[in-house]
Amino acid sequence: MISVALSVATLVGIVGATPSAFAQSSADLQAQIAALLAQIQMLQSQLGSGSGSTGSYNFTTDLTLGSKGADVTALQQMLINKGFLAIAAPTGYFGSMTQAALGKFQASVGISPAAGYFGPKTRAYVNSMSGVVTPPSGGGGGVVVPSSGLSVGLASDNPVAGSLLNGAGRVPVMAVNFTAGNSGAVNLNQVKFTKTGVVSDSSIGGAYLVENGKVVAQYVSLNQGVITFSNLGLSVGAGQTRKLWLAVDVTGATAGNIVSFKLNAASDVTAADSANTAITASGAFPLMGNSLTVSTVSNPALAGLTITSSTVGSTVFAGTQNVLVSQWSASVTNSKVKLSSLKFRVTGSANKSDIQNVKLYVNGTQVGSTLTSVDASGDAYFDLTNANAVLNTGTSNLQVYADVMGSPSYTFQFQLLNSFDAYAVDTQYNSSITVTVNGGSGAVVTIQQGQLTVSLASDTPTGNLAKGQSNVTLAKFKIYAAGEAVKVKFLDFSLTFTGVTSTLTTQIKNVALVDDAGGQVGTTINTPPSSNTCTGSGVAAYSAGGVYNDCFGTSGSPINYIIPANTTRVLSLKGDIQTGATFTTVTAALTGNTSNLQGLTSSQTSNTGTVTGSSLSLAANAVTTAANSAVGTQTFTKNTANAKIGSYAVTASSAEGVVISNVTIQTGAGADVNYQNLAVKIGSTQFGTSYSTLSATTSYTFSGTQFTVPAGQTTIIDVYADVLSNAATQNGAATTLSSCTGTGSSSNSSVSCTAATGQVVTIGGSPSLTIGIDSGTAPTGQLVMGSTGNSLASFRFTETTNVEDVKITDLVIFQRVATNTANTKSSFGNLTLYDGATAVGTAGSAVASANLVTSSSGAGYNYAFHFATPVVVAKSSSKTLVLKGDVASYVSGGATDNATSTFLIGTSTEYAATSSIVTALGNSSNAGATNVLSSPVGNTQTVLRSAMTMSVAGLGSTSGRAKTSIDDIGTITFAASNAGSVSLNQVKLTITGSLPTSTFLSNNGAAADDVKLFDPSTGAVVQGTATSGACTSGGTCTFTFTIGTGTSGYVLSAGASKTFNVRVNSFAHTPAGANGVSQTLAVTVNATTDVTYVNALDGSGSSVNLPATVVPAVVNSVAYASGT
Repeated sequence: MISVALSVATLVGIVGATPSAFAQSSADLQAQIAALLAQIQMLQSQLGSGSGSTGSYNFTTDLTLGSKGADVTALQQMLINKGFLAIAAPTGYFGSMTQAALGKFQASVGISPAAGYFGPKTRAYVNSMSGVVTPPSGGGGGVVVPSSGLSVGLASDNPVAGSLLNGAGRVPVMAVNFTAGNSGAVNLNQVKFTKTGVVSDSSIGGAYLVENGKVVAQYVSLNQGVITFSNLGLSVGAGQTRKLWLAVDVTGATAGNIVSFKLNAASDVTAADSANTAITASGAFPLMGNSLTVSTVSNPALAGLTITSSTVGSTVFAGTQNVLVSQWSASVTNSKVKLSSLKFRVTGSANKSDIQNVKLYVNGTQVGSTLTSVDASGDAYFDLTNANAVLNTGTSNLQVYADVMGSPSYTFQFQLLNSFDAYAVDTQYNSSITVTVNGGSGAVVTIQQGQLTVSLASDTPTGNLAKGQSNVTLAKFKIYAAGEAVKVKFLDFSLTFTGVTSTLTTQIKNVALVDDAGGQVGTTINTPPSSNTCTGSGVAAYSAGGVYNDCFGTSGSPINYIIPANTTRVLSLKGDIQTGATFTTVTAALTGNTSNLQGLTSSQTSNTGTVTGSSLSLAANAVTTAANSAVGTQTFTKNTANAKIGSYAVTASSAEGVVISNVTIQTGAGADVNYQNLAVKIGSTQFGTSYSTLSATTSYTFSGTQFTVPAGQTTIIDVYADVLSNAATQNGAATTLSSCTGTGSSSNSSVSCTAATGQVVTIGGSPSLTIGIDSGTAPTGQLVMGSTGNSLASFRFTETTNVEDVKITDLVIFQRVATNTANTKSSFGNLTLYDGATAVGTAGSAVASANLVTSSSGAGYNYAFHFATPVVVAKSSSKTLVLKGDVASYVSGGATDNATSTFLIGTSTEYAATSSIVTALGNSSNAGATNVLSSPVGNTQTVLRSAMTMSVAGLGSTSGRAKTSIDDIGTITFAASNAGSVSLNQVKLTITGSLPTSTFLSNNGAAADDVKLFDPSTGAVVQGTATSGACTSGGTCTFTFTIGTGTSGYVLSAGASKTFNVRVNSFAHTPAGANGVSQTLAVTVNATTDVTYVNALDGSGSSVNLPATVVPAVVNSVAYASGT
């Protein structure tokens, strides 16, 4: 009541304030009062329903140009509500308009600077405001399906309160769910919405019901604020919901006026069930939309879009694909627009389903999805919501392309019948706009007769023909009927022969034309030529020049072969090649006809052109044989089993495949004393039965399961035998493929092979195995006690004679130590040889060398390997075996500290050029292989109780470096292994470059002032003594830090590391560089002996140096700023 009283008082005040000079009639005043009361009632209804209630939003982040998300949306809503941002609804993107609006707000509340940046100061102020931000809200709840009848309610995404821009079109102002009960479908026939507020009826230029982006109904009347939609005929399925949006066009409204829309009562909804019985809608009436404030924008004004029809080709042949069927120019003013949807109505006599694969292009680029076809109602609707269909200011080109697949002699046109059929959004204000359409009827296109094209099929035969082949394809022709079904009345053809006699029937018979659908075209010509009088070529005949002309059907006796619309048929011209054929080549062709085609819909006639097939050759030989070129001279040792002594390639012509029934092999000289168990194989399958005892120069026939050699392909026939243990030396062809017999796979004609001599076979010699060290062998290294799986050496075994594969059954690895075995333990165990990742054998225990002093290799230990599965080295190939082993732990007492070992292939004298302890045999013959040693010696491995590694890294810039008295050049890091603690004794640095001179490192003997080892963790110089060598410019000097001796050095615990800085005084005792000259300095740990440490702390450790793999190590190499 207080609100009402205040509103009325305010109203009276407004009316009473009207000066007498501008007195209005009583009727005018009453109209104003009524409008204001309606606005008050609307606002009170919203307060009561809560639909438009405000709420708070807690901002947590800074926002600026380019920001996106929910915070931006809430900020924009606040600015809209307060009148600073003139857009219809939040966009969620912080652009220049949002920045300007925020600056105005900041200025209005005294926030400085008012720069349009949403930072901590503005965020705190806005968060302190109460009820000023309206977060975007659906305004409605979830859909509840009633048991029966029709339920009406606001949709969850009902538009929020905001601005309504003058000139906007199809603006969604309310979203309503219509839900049918589970008991049955409902027909929605009429809906009335009521406009409230002070916006006049005349300011609503149009009203629409929109579903899924499409306008489904236009209003029929707007009277005293009631918008009526009648004769809807919208069916709502049982248990289903249809969401309808009320959208309006706004024109001429006064800025600042407020308007909203509501569904006032159940009586405003007219519906009926399936029996046409009226239904009263249920719902929480009145359903209130949110308030919208009219705004007018300028600089720029709201965007304008005018779409005007352009011309396209007025005719198109049926069956034409991707043709331009409609074209429009789109003129945009003020700001670029986003085209969100476009609906064409396709009219005309053509079947809508014949207009397929419809695409929309904007300035040459397809936008939206391709429509399968125009729908049955004639709509071609493009949903561009997710498409990049942005039209810049100026003129753009809209084009529609489609496949016109039928309806010859009929017409169609793409129309834009209504302005609301185009839905576009001003990208500056994020508001939909009213579109102007000129020439909306579009261009009329007439569909002409269908077309038939004839071409040579891509899989038409090429290559050879075989004598006796029946029903062989001579050529394939592809025929496509575009747009309408086409009747073929007759087809003329020709066969052109070369190298033939005058009698055609001795070359070919039974000429026929068949299609790929299983049908025959016309009648088979059994004995060519036929008696036809062909429409194109005249009387069928065979000329002396070897050309045979004939036809299937004539104008007087048509074949009437039908090809369905938009269908491809492949026609094959076939015939029987006679067994006595003598022609060289034959070429088939369709020679072309006039008026031999007729469209079944248009009844119009057309022609076929000439299409010529490939020239096909008559194969002289159905099969050829030759020695297999992939197999060269074969060398075998005596007693080799299953030796391949011959290999032959059998090739069928491209005309047809051949089926081989038997193969005859003739042995060469000496076969009786050299071979036994002769066999033939096709691939891995034996063909026929083997012959155990052989005679020289004798033929042996093999008959087994028939095998096929496909047309144009080759099959390999291999001949095998066992080489006798007492075979004589041989060097010549062991076999000849003297013949084979079979039949053609399609012609069934008899075929036979010509003779072919096989490969030369050499019997004699023995395999040889060269043993050396592999290039990937383990480098010189240090191994700590207790480590496992250490790579010790890699040995390469190579067969060099190409006689046969070699198998290694046994070998001995020798471990050479620096002193005799009385003083040095073996230190190693679990020695295993690996072929790749596979362990092939593990040695037994180490056996001390029997020859400790006199051996040329020195003292050491032997490790014997006996392979359960022999290691096989393929002939003329190599195999690498990697030796790996474990080092005994210190506590086991099985290892000697700081002892070196080298692993090599063992010999009877522990290392000599001959008599290696390797047992290698021919893999098949078991003949002993000759072993040749090629320095199979690994690199030295040192066993240590514990070990220390070193790494270096530079510090600072390497060029243009500033001189300073505290110049940390780089770092040196020492790390002890997990095996035990170590004591670092000495570090020696080598210094080079132009910076050091005779005064550098001298400093009256106090060299430590110029170069130091600095501990960054303690901030102190490493304790110890330092000595240096003299420096000369451009020369080399050294600097040695003695940190301690024995176990009194710098101790690193097991697994620990320590980093020292190398610090120099590059400022003092160094000369200034000449103008433009940069002085240089490099610090290096140069040799293994430059670092010394003790590898144990219990007094029994050894003094050890670095491994060779880590030196030289350059700590850093720098150049100082020129002229300094």
